[in-house]
Amino acid sequence: MNAISIKRKTAVGMMLIGIFMAVGLAGCQTFGQGDMGRVVPEANRVAIPSPGQTSSGAFETNAMTIDYQCRRVGDQLKIWGTSKIRFDSINELVFHLYFLDARGEVISIKNFFSFVDFTDFDARNPKVRLFHRDQTIPAGAVALAIGYNGMTGKSPDGTFEIPFMYTPFDK
Repeated sequence: MNAISIKRKTAVGMMLIGIFMAVGLAGCQTFGQGDMGRVVPEANRVAIPSPGQTSSGAFETNAMTIDYQCRRVGDQLKIWGTSKIRFDSINELVFHLYFLDARGEVISIKNFFSFVDFTDFDARNPKVRLFHRDQTIPAGAVALAIGYNGMTGKSPDGTFEIPFMYTPFDK
């Protein structure tokens, strides 16, 4: 194989990697947007509190148990929570906040990364603060639901990561 052929193959390979990365990043930005208009089962809905009120709750999934609180201040929803995570390490965790109308239909989705410093992540810590965000409540929203997706750290032999996720559409 000559040098021109190798350079051409390298350039094509780099271009394909760039395309795959661009598509992957675009997918992260729009994760869940296909869920607009879907109905969240009543058991998975959380009423947005009245102005000045705080509500709290917990829910359990295969990957974690999340304890959360939310407070409404004007048109802002302040939501924060902690969790017991069932993995030894996590590389990525993105939360999805689904705003719902009176029928339970998704009218807006806000995605945000957890602010855990994963370099100091310790699964032995029984509670890890995962999120604290302020979101503008969209017009018509009366309830919310929480979802997430993430990626565990590499296996002990360094060969693979395990994706995990939860959506509020399951009963």
